[in-house]
Amino acid sequence: MRLSFILKQTFINLWTARLPALVAVFTIGISLSIVIGMGLLGYKAFTSFDLFQDKFEIEVFLYPNLNRNEITRIQNELADIHQIKMINYISKDEAARIFKEEFGEDIHDILDENPLPPSFHIKLYKQMTHPDIVENVAKRISDLQGVDDVKYHKEILILMEKYFRLITLVGTGVILALIIAMNILIRNTIKLSVYARRKQISILQQLGAGGLFIRLPYILEGILEGALGGAFAGLLLHLSFQVINFSVQYIFDISLAFSPLIWTVSIITGALMGMFSSSRAAKSFMYLFARDDY
Repeated sequence: MRLSFILKQTFINLWTARLPALVAVFTIGISLSIVIGMGLLGYKAFTSFDLFQDKFEIEVFLYPNLNRNEITRIQNELADIHQIKMINYISKDEAARIFKEEFGEDIHDILDENPLPPSFHIKLYKQMTHPDIVENVAKRISDLQGVDDVKYHKEILILMEKYFRLITLVGTGVILALIIAMNILIRNTIKLSVYARRKQISILQQLGAGGLFIRLPYILEGILEGALGGAFAGLLLHLSFQVINFSVQYIFDISLAFSPLIWTVSIITGALMGMFSSSRAAKSFMYLFARDDY
């Protein structure tokens, strides 16, 4: 009987405030789709930046007339730079082999000699790939005796660092703003439901009903609104993905995979937000609207 009463009250509350509830569901869906979309974009940016950091290299070109002892000395001096994680030596012959693999031509056939200098390919620790740190390391390396030139993708590194921070800051701000907006919408819908049934709440309190028993219909109402909004968000994300996938297939001939897990994440996230917001709203407004002198 208690369960039947709680469920009945939940649907009565939804029907009583059906217009605000419908607005809340659609707004939650749109907001949640943006939040999840921004989250996916942020995750993609993070993984891309992490992959770039993992593959980032500094190329150190040596003078071609150095002997083995001088090359060993430079390698030892590079090993003393604590930002460096890995050092890989590329001889002239190895450079010629790499050239042939990448361009399909033998350098000896083109120029009758091998002008490619020996070099070191250096990897830094991930936390040391900040543009200022890399520039400082490159300067230290260029000052070593026997080093002819130091090259790395400076512009790409600066752009990646800049846009990664921008996406993080903007994404965090948008997500927080939308979460606050969804919370306000659910609270206002619950507020209307509580207000519409304030006299019944007062009677139930006088009869000795517990606070949780009285609040449960409103909490379930918030969960349903959040879950429906999450399902709508999943639909919007699915449709958006179909449009993006069609464009990518048409331009790049690449097919992207849509994870069904996004539906589950959307619905569960919406339901949890609905439960959290409605629980606090019902507790805040219930006793205010149930007073006889209100």
